[in-house]
Amino acid sequence: MADARAPTPILDAPILDVEDLRVEFRSGGETVHAVNGASFRINAGETAAILGESGSGKSVSAAAIMRLLQSPPAFVTGGTVHFKGQDVLAMPLAKWRDFCGREIAMVFQDALTSLNPVFSVGWQIAELFRTHGVASGRDADARAVDLLDRVGIPDATLRARDYAHQFSGGMRQRVMIAMAIALGPDLLIADEPTTALDVTVQAQIMELLEGLRAESDMAMILITHDLGVVADVADNVAVMYAGRVVERGPVSEVLARPGHAYTLALLDSVPRTRDKGQKLNPIIGSPPDLARIPKGCAFNPRCRFATDLCRLETPPSVAVAPGRIAECHHVEAVFNDG
Repeated sequence: MADARAPTPILDAPILDVEDLRVEFRSGGETVHAVNGASFRINAGETAAILGESGSGKSVSAAAIMRLLQSPPAFVTGGTVHFKGQDVLAMPLAKWRDFCGREIAMVFQDALTSLNPVFSVGWQIAELFRTHGVASGRDADARAVDLLDRVGIPDATLRARDYAHQFSGGMRQRVMIAMAIALGPDLLIADEPTTALDVTVQAQIMELLEGLRAESDMAMILITHDLGVVADVADNVAVMYAGRVVERGPVSEVLARPGHAYTLALLDSVPRTRDKGQKLNPIIGSPPDLARIPKGCAFNPRCRFATDLCRLETPPSVAVAPGRIAECHHVEAVFNDG
């Protein structure tokens, strides 16, 4: 499963630097710690994956970076987000809105609810050019058609006049990608872009995204729970559990020999064709209630390596290898097991 490509070198100044990000949702007297101190860096030109089960904090982290969380009930309670050296969370909203699209853009996982149902897809793409003062009138419309053609939508001139409900799931996702790359951003965040698509279409969408990334040399964050996709397209990976990045490093190294028990459990749970007839090896239990995160290591109730130390103390951040970090009390045991 490991990717044979050499990992992208770590640069002194990453394009995106997220440090100790914390996000809470407060409702009805209860506080949900959706992101609980996440830290990761994305370098210019690389594809980085954020991997984890549903509810691990992947999408909330992306929404916080893009300043899309509605407050209340969401509150960013700690941490920093620096994009090209600028403090995103402290940036005036008007300046951030100008950044969005031009410098950083996002592809959402549910294209049907993200597209406006009362405007044609061509109008919605052209609106990006008009809003940012790049083009207007027929020029903006022509650029929208060119983008639809670029992302592989047949008869782009005609389809630009159609509405979101007139497209298939895969084609709607292509429209979303066209909108995201319209202004040539340096960073694209793709939040589970293949959700609810069949396997063939998933492969086409991932091939399209990787091709566009390579063509424009932009950086890309791929949010997913699909280990196969991570192995195929990512240079580096951050593994999230209970709102924290519990392991990060080059994909080829993390997947070949994980340093955190959760990463190892994810890999062990993947069905393998050579094991035909054998029982699956799922991760026992369920992800924790983020309003009541277990003391110590949040993964300890599901971990076969857990000891009393894991149940009492938050694990330290351990340098597993150069460029690799794992938050686990038993890194050496996991490392050897993997």
